[in-house]
Amino acid sequence: MGILFNIPDFVWTMINLAVLYLILRKVLFKPVTEFMENRANSIRQQLEESKANNQKALELKENYEKIIASIQMEAEKIKKEAEREAQEKYDEIIKQAKAEAEILIAKAREEMEMERIEMMKNMRNEIVSLALEAASKVIEANMDTEANRRFVDEILDRKNIA
Repeated sequence: MGILFNIPDFVWTMINLAVLYLILRKVLFKPVTEFMENRANSIRQQLEESKANNQKALELKENYEKIIASIQMEAEKIKKEAEREAQEKYDEIIKQAKAEAEILIAKAREEMEMERIEMMKNMRNEIVSLALEAASKVIEANMDTEANRRFVDEILDRKNIA
């Protein structure tokens, strides 16, 4: 029989194994298990904090995007209002310039008409003077020049040369 089974050695080996197990359990297994649980809890907590921070970041991003959109809308509104005001001012300036131009044109026409009338009077007087001078030379008579002037004026009035 090749294997001898010795019960007292077996019992002592079992007692040694039991004691070794209890010592290892007390000294090694329990701290390692606690360390592993603490590490797992720490990792779990960090993951939860990371998720919470990620959620906060997403909320902040959404808020900032809303604020940016609001600011862009406000900027667009201000831009459109400025463009509208500029167009109104432009229209008012154009309207005022047209009115001033019309006034200047009307004044120029009045001045031209007055100058034309004055020129026609001067021309009529010159024609009358020339006609009297020519008539005086032709007639070579001593006539009243004022009567001749009235006579020529009557003739011109009948011919509508005024």
